[in-house]
Amino acid sequence: MEDCEELDLLRLEGRYLGFIVETHTELNLLEHVMKCARCRAMVLRSVEDGEDVLALGSLFQWTHAEEGAPGYEGDPGAFIDARVEWRRSRLERLLAEAEAGLESLRGRL
Repeated sequence: MEDCEELDLLRLEGRYLGFIVETHTELNLLEHVMKCARCRAMVLRSVEDGEDVLALGSLFQWTHAEEGAPGYEGDPGAFIDARVEWRRSRLERLLAEAEAGLESLRGRL
C-alpha cells in the first residue's frame, strides 16, 4: 500500500485517543482510592509493607524515583495524599497537552 498521510494521521489520532482514555482511567482510579475507605486501607497496608498496589504500579513505593515525586516521611496517609495529588497534577497536564495535540491533528484531517 502506498503511503497515505491521511491514513497515518488517522492511526495517530487513534493513539492519541487511546492515551486520553488510559489517562482518564488512571485519574478515575486515583479518585476512587481517595474516596473508598476499603481501597484506601488496602493502599495504606501496601505502603506500610513497601509493596506495589495492583492497578497503580509503583506509585506508592517509597523508593519510586520519578522526578518530583513526594518522598515518604513516616506518615503513610500523608504520603498517599501527596502522591495522589502529585500524580493527578501530572496526568491533568499531560491530558491537556494530548487533547490540544488531538485538536491540532484533527485540523489536519
